[in-house]
Amino acid sequence: MMRRVPFALATRGAMLVALCHAPLAQAAAPPPISPPASCLDSPTFEAARFHQFQTMMMTVSLRCKSHGMDVETSFSRMMIVHQGVFAAADKAIRGYISPAHGFADKRAFDSYATLVANRYGGGATNLQACTAIDRAIKTVTADITGATLRFVATAMVAHPEMERMACALVGQPTRPGTTPAPPAAAGAATIAMASPAAPRPGK
Repeated sequence: MMRRVPFALATRGAMLVALCHAPLAQAAAPPPISPPASCLDSPTFEAARFHQFQTMMMTVSLRCKSHGMDVETSFSRMMIVHQGVFAAADKAIRGYISPAHGFADKRAFDSYATLVANRYGGGATNLQACTAIDRAIKTVTADITGATLRFVATAMVAHPEMERMACALVGQPTRPGTTPAPPAAAGAATIAMASPAAPRPGK
């Protein structure tokens, strides 16, 4: 069973703001990044990344709501502006999770979606962090080209959960050390954000 990864909002919120304002975030979108020996083809890998980023932001917005901070409005706006990207990702993942790829259970997609949501369900939440996340989502939304969205999603989701699941189905573990390095021009904030969060003790 996968351990829940705490999403440290205070730290990552500030990092996300810094990332969105990095010079490279305003440049052309980087090409899709797929790790060596991935169990997913590049289009599916990128779709899984966008889908997981969407789930991450949705879960965070719900956590902030419980603290009296409205991030859902910004999240909803992002979903409208970039609906083409997220809709395509959802369609691709739903199509991939099928018996043809080893997912025999009819509830496989729901199980996958729940698994990803639970990954970001823990960790500390406060108003300062939620404010930072809200600002960052607005920055992603403001760039209608999708360049900032792709840049941030790539940094935040280096290895989507779907990759691990696909590798498990074929008996091939995801290899350590294959996490693609974030774009150097983004600086230390991107590198720190792309690093996996430490699991909580006992989880």
